[in-house]
Amino acid sequence: MKYQIDITGMHCMGCSALIKMSLEDEGFKKIDIDLKTNTGIFESSLSDVSKVEEILNRVFASLPSYSYKNIKIIN
Repeated sequence: MKYQIDITGMHCMGCSALIKMSLEDEGFKKIDIDLKTNTGIFESSLSDVSKVEEILNRVFASLPSYSYKNIKIIN
């Protein structure tokens, strides 16, 4: 499944790289963090949005300068 989230707190390429690496560490694939639109798109084998949200909560809890919202399933 492909997901999109809105991300707040990013201000440079280092921020987006840190978020991307953190999501990769949790097993997400094909991650694109867009600094201009403050969005992240990634793929996961999980189809249960609540499971994806659990992982995202864990990732962003370890990155207190950033937050996410609006998990969407996209095509």
